[in-house]
Amino acid sequence: MKDTYRALIVDDEAPARSELRFLLNRHARIKVVGEASGAEEALALAENLSYDVVFLDINLPDIDGIEVAARLAQGADNPYVVFVTAYSEFAVRAFEVSAFDYLVKPVTERRIDQTVDRLLSTLDATARPTQDQHSRLERLAVNRSDKTVLLALHHILYFQAEGDYTRVVAQGGSYLANYSLKSLGERLDSKEFFRCHRSYIVNLSHVSEIISLPSNTYGLQLADERKTVLPLSRRQTRELRKRLEF
Repeated sequence: MKDTYRALIVDDEAPARSELRFLLNRHARIKVVGEASGAEEALALAENLSYDVVFLDINLPDIDGIEVAARLAQGADNPYVVFVTAYSEFAVRAFEVSAFDYLVKPVTERRIDQTVDRLLSTLDATARPTQDQHSRLERLAVNRSDKTVLLALHHILYFQAEGDYTRVVAQGGSYLANYSLKSLGERLDSKEFFRCHRSYIVNLSHVSEIISLPSNTYGLQLADERKTVLPLSRRQTRELRKRLEF
């Protein structure tokens, strides 16, 4: 169980963001560590920092909140989404993208308290360590046609998130595993495998170069035949610098 959980507020109106921040600041275990006035800004923030929950308006100037929630769900971190909106008619669509809750403005203290209490109970339950999370994988069971294949981990180049499943790219082929990227990462040896991006985990023993990309970012080039390049997020660049001292 974590002491605090990180929250992002997304609303194009500054007074609405301030009011919601005030309501959430009454709960010591919810820390608002980011604000965004639009969808693209929110997605960029989520790319560089892992949030536990996103409080999201639907009516945004660039992309509507429903689409933002759908994109967040495709990522490996997959934060809980609480919609906070003036429009009650989008509730059905919101829950189709697995919204945790749907709050209609103006939001009362009592209503936000109910949501936060339920949210904390859910986050605590999912953050509690289990035996499966502590046990390390020795080999990985993957699906190929109608067969289950056991892969040696040192043959695996990288993992890529595909919704609730993970694409496993190894020497000799690509497979689908019945793990989310997050749950898989908890069972891999962190000395060998590195979460380089919200959608990728790479086997560091197969990385041949760290290359510069546009916009002052980096990529990891693998030593496979295709010279595959995986993205390295800005947040993970700092972590990799510490590990590899580059």
